[in-house]
Amino acid sequence: MIEFITGPAGNGKTTCMFGRIKECCSQAEKLCILVPEQFSQDFDKKLYFYLGAENFNELFSLSFTALARQLFQLYGDPGRSGGFADNMAKMIIIYQAVTSALSRPEAVSSLRKQSRQNGFAEDIMKLIRDMKRGGIDPSVLLQKTQLLDKRLREKTNDLAAIYVEYQRFMEEYGFKDELDNIREAAKAANLNRYFCGKTVFLDEFESFTADQYEMIKVMIAYAENVCITLRTDDVNAGKYTLFETVNDTYRKIMNICHELGKETRMTVCGENHRFRSPDLEYISRYVLKNTAPAPQSAPCACNVRIFEARDMYSEAEYVCAAIKHLIYEDKELKYRDIAIISNDIASYSDVLKAAFKRYDIPFFLSIEKSVGHTAVMVFFTTLLDILGSRKFRSEQIFRMIKSGLLDIDLTETSLLENYCYKWGVDGDMWNESFTAEDNELEKLEKIRSCIIDPLLKLKRKIKRNKTASGICSMLYDHLAECGAERNTAVLMGKLIDENKDYEAAEIKRMWGCLIDILDSIYETLGEKEIDFAEFSRIIRSMIGQIQYSVPPQTLDAVTAASARMARLDSPKIVFIMGANDGNFPNQISVHGLFSDADRSKLAENGIELSTPIAELIASERLVVYKALSAASHRLFISYPLSDLSGQAKYPAQIVDRIIGMFRDNSLRKTDEDISVDFYSVTLHSAFYHYMQERSNGSVEVVSIKKLLMDRPEYRRRLSYVISRSNMKHDYHIDKDIMRKLQNFEPLRLSSTCLEEYNLCHFKYFCDKCLRLHVNEKVELDARIAGELTHRCFFGILGSRSKSEFVNMSYEEVKDAIGSCAEEYRNTALAGDFGKDARFELIFNKLTERMSEVFMYTQQALMVSDFVPHDFELDLRESHNVVLPFGSGEQLSFGGIVDRADICRIDDRDYLRIIDYKSSRKNITPETLACGINMQMLLYLFASTDKGGLYEGYEPAGVLYSPVRISDIRLDSYKIVSKNSGALTSSLRTSGIVLGDIDILKAMERDVRGEFIPVKLDKNGAPDKNSDCISSEGMTLLRNYSYSKLIAMADSLLDGDAEASPLVLEGKVPCTYCDYINICDNSELTNQRTADMDAVAEAASILGMKYYQEKEE
Repeated sequence: MIEFITGPAGNGKTTCMFGRIKECCSQAEKLCILVPEQFSQDFDKKLYFYLGAENFNELFSLSFTALARQLFQLYGDPGRSGGFADNMAKMIIIYQAVTSALSRPEAVSSLRKQSRQNGFAEDIMKLIRDMKRGGIDPSVLLQKTQLLDKRLREKTNDLAAIYVEYQRFMEEYGFKDELDNIREAAKAANLNRYFCGKTVFLDEFESFTADQYEMIKVMIAYAENVCITLRTDDVNAGKYTLFETVNDTYRKIMNICHELGKETRMTVCGENHRFRSPDLEYISRYVLKNTAPAPQSAPCACNVRIFEARDMYSEAEYVCAAIKHLIYEDKELKYRDIAIISNDIASYSDVLKAAFKRYDIPFFLSIEKSVGHTAVMVFFTTLLDILGSRKFRSEQIFRMIKSGLLDIDLTETSLLENYCYKWGVDGDMWNESFTAEDNELEKLEKIRSCIIDPLLKLKRKIKRNKTASGICSMLYDHLAECGAERNTAVLMGKLIDENKDYEAAEIKRMWGCLIDILDSIYETLGEKEIDFAEFSRIIRSMIGQIQYSVPPQTLDAVTAASARMARLDSPKIVFIMGANDGNFPNQISVHGLFSDADRSKLAENGIELSTPIAELIASERLVVYKALSAASHRLFISYPLSDLSGQAKYPAQIVDRIIGMFRDNSLRKTDEDISVDFYSVTLHSAFYHYMQERSNGSVEVVSIKKLLMDRPEYRRRLSYVISRSNMKHDYHIDKDIMRKLQNFEPLRLSSTCLEEYNLCHFKYFCDKCLRLHVNEKVELDARIAGELTHRCFFGILGSRSKSEFVNMSYEEVKDAIGSCAEEYRNTALAGDFGKDARFELIFNKLTERMSEVFMYTQQALMVSDFVPHDFELDLRESHNVVLPFGSGEQLSFGGIVDRADICRIDDRDYLRIIDYKSSRKNITPETLACGINMQMLLYLFASTDKGGLYEGYEPAGVLYSPVRISDIRLDSYKIVSKNSGALTSSLRTSGIVLGDIDILKAMERDVRGEFIPVKLDKNGAPDKNSDCISSEGMTLLRNYSYSKLIAMADSLLDGDAEASPLVLEGKVPCTYCDYINICDNSELTNQRTADMDAVAEAASILGMKYYQEKEE
């Protein structure tokens, strides 16, 4: 007798079967109970409680796989010999089969290109598994492809060729495939009439594979009784109904019964036994039906809740808070009675972990994780990358080091990484000793050698020995020699000392997996030669096949699991998370070597390579049904409106369907409907939500604050937060602390200090006082271009007289620049170390085009009486400006002057300062008022004041000579001598000079404004746009400049480090600031502009021009 026990979810199908089993307990040896492997534990638990210990101990349930093993133990496996190939061995053989088939051009044509893509072997393995389950061998596959079109026939023939090779290698290595077990076991059961006189029970199955149907056919043929439970409310329902998958299974089994002439019986379980309220039963019965009764007849939805969350974090907060409320309200409810299920549980895992901790909820997250991210596997796969690469790559080297399995600590790793970042170490540079200057160069070279030498040695060994066993042995030896094996054990010991036994066991497990992989290749391939690239691909595929899950850490815990794979033990409360469109049910997409259209054509010709897409859709609907029908007491459904990346998401249709069924919009709650006190079920969660809502003065928020203030551990934290609320950030540094950070005896200021401080006090404080600096990177930027320019001017002008320089030809200048540039490169940039082709190109172009600047300088000196007198003039240690400030303190200002020119006019000596800048600098009332662009003025006054190097000289002015090489454009003809060529205005100087006509003509004879920022009008006086100043104005400018230095020193001593950047001419200094993320002013809520009174004072000084005084 073949009995079908049918009914929808919760109607007692399994309980009815338990009754049948109990009736047969006296003949336990004649019972055979089959359930899916993933449900066996829960099934046995329920059966134990139903039968009692005495009856249960006489029984045992099996999966189809376990039944096959039992049959082999009884009758042997005469058709096959050898051991079973595990997944690792199969992956090796798949790669061997693909390689062997590809070696014969006639064997593989259509799939040849795809075979070079990642994941090809995995796709082939899945197809072979599906064909074996479906009873399709290579000969059958070839036979059935004759009626296919050419393209699909070629692709299928390619697959058959690889399949043939797979079978051949399995036999050659003496392996048996467990995928053949059920089919072979069915033959053994049929031959030996194993099921004669037995009663067979099958529960929790929704569909069967082809080999399982073969076993079922033997059961039906010989067993006395077969009892099968099926989750369906109508076995005769048509297509596209909820239980289409199950009904199709029923029809296939009925066809077997009719074929064998067996009598059948139908037992329908029509009464609900699971749901404790009519609303849950109503949802289960009608939610996925095409028709439903009128909403007027719907029960009250007292035990159904729908929550619309802003995002996944808000959703997790709601779920965890609701769980705590349920536990507090029902003393009999346990955490194990609650389940959280989602079709996208992997995305929720980290969010839920944090929320569970906040709400003090014990949990079991049933999710399988890949081993690829673990330290052991990252180390090994990176090692394979390094060995397979032609050159060493810094990214790979540091990924391997940071796995923590080498004898290199974090300090050494950081030191090496900073050095490599600075000098751009990569590729072949790892093969040579480090030569670029560094304080820790000897230590760095030792670290490099410790890493690279063993890798080079291993690379050479692998080139000589290409056998699979040889490579495995060499890799294992390297793991031992480099300390990876030892350090893995050390890391495990540290974790055990920290009471992290599970983490230690996980590392041990990963190391065991790695050794198993090497052993499997060693034993399977042995002395066969193999290309290292293929060897690496095989290992990566094997690692990709390994997954692990964390076992439950406590008996009483909330289970969070995938809706498809969840093995729930009669939960009372179910939370369905992520009920979004495209996720609930999942959107079906077909991936692999064959498209959905290809699979349909193959299915029409009797080749079922995978489950048809229509069946997959029906299966997904069934997953949704099971999820909605799992709860016995209460059901919560939630969905976020955005994912973790902020992308918008929308509710699933099922949500609106449920609301429409009950015609009750109040079922859906949003974040705005939930008060903050709902989340305050633990102190941690209360504090978390108070911090977010503390600006809200509601009664609930005030109550939470009072609750937290009554707890000492939170009172201190809360008091600090309240004390800082609505307060402006205090950037004032105590004087005593400031004196420890900055030396004021005396306060030494460089040329950039005044400008940097005035642009932003906080930036100066971080840079000069705290000395917080980003890692330096040596590359051709504005700084290096400027240093190179200075070095060339110093080398060429400093070693020649004015007349010698102006008489140099273009070629002589070009050669001199090349010589100076090469010297600078070798001394300051470590020569060729760390230089790539791009650096070479830009550096050469820079030196070539620098000649244009020198031609301009030649022309300027030809029409000037001023003579270059000194270069790179150091005013820092001696001959610097010393000014009093504060209460008896002194400041010392100094720096390096690029070039000092002198000239004697009417028995008086004059000095002008030339500075080469990568950007144009202008002296305006605004810049003076703000203390910007004043470095050269300070140098000028420091040099000519009492005690200065040019004491007794009159300050003639300062000139900023722009050397923006990238901005220079030549006319249509090239400069070939000092008298030819024209340069654009981008080279013209800026600054300020004395407005005396004799001095102006000494700087540029005809004063046309080509080489100084002054141009004479038709009356022979400087025009209104000229940047000149009278002697009296120069004296006032000196005093004004010194006052800015003193003001800065006083402000610094007072501890002013306010993050209030100066906005000048629409430019904000924050754009490229290294400290913008720590100043608490990234949105520029606090900023400064030029003080109008100071601007007016500066304007009056700059307005004292020579020609105005003449008119007066």
